[in-house]
Amino acid sequence: MADENGTPDLDDVMVPTETVTPDHREHAKEPKHLDDDALEKRAEHEQQLVDENAQRRD
Repeated sequence: MADENGTPDLDDVMVPTETVTPDHREHAKEPKHLDDDALEKRAEHEQQLVDENAQRRD
């Protein structure tokens, strides 16, 4: 939603695509060491988001 002046806020520009499990024992709510498969999955997910944003701009 934009504010009264039409300035976008985070709800306008950011759509959450992952759920977060609140666990305050680890930094950024992730375990200290992610395995290679988890890292690859996250990198692929981020690349898909970048590609989708690039397609929208075209």
